[in-house]
Amino acid sequence: QWYQRRVTITAGEEVEQAARFAAKNKISQLEIKIRQLENDCSAEAKARGDAQHALKNLDRVIREKEFNSDEDMKTIQRLQGQIEFQNNKMKALRRTIDDGEAQIAVMQNKLRKAIHDVEEAEERSAMLETQLVRGGRGGNSTTRITTRRVFTSSIGPATTIRRSSVTQSTPAAE
Repeated sequence: QWYQRRVTITAGEEVEQAARFAAKNKISQLEIKIRQLENDCSAEAKARGDAQHALKNLDRVIREKEFNSDEDMKTIQRLQGQIEFQNNKMKALRRTIDDGEAQIAVMQNKLRKAIHDVEEAEERSAMLETQLVRGGRGGNSTTRITTRRVFTSSIGPATTIRRSSVTQSTPAAE
């Protein structure tokens, strides 16, 4: 019985020892599993932290881009206003130029008419001078006709206007 008891004790010890060994193995495996899960958890936490950091950076970049976009839109609107202002100014200048050209055309027409009138007056004057010279030959009077250039136009065709003057002198009676 002792032997049987011893065998039972030994077998019980062996079973107990085997159970302890199995429990230690199981505990060891569970500890390894816990360490793996902790590592996975910390890796996920790190990845989540990195993702949150990247998200914050992207959010900041998006806000910067939105701000820049708003500033660009304001600049575009300001430039469009300036372009519209300059276009209106150009239109006003064009109207002024057109009005000026029309006034120049009117003044050129008046100048041509004045030149024409002066030429007609010269012709009449020349005819009167001729008549005066013919009529004055009968007496002792001296007639002198002088012609000088008065005006040369640089507008339009070159035109010369001549002014004639007639001077008569009568010899003094002796």
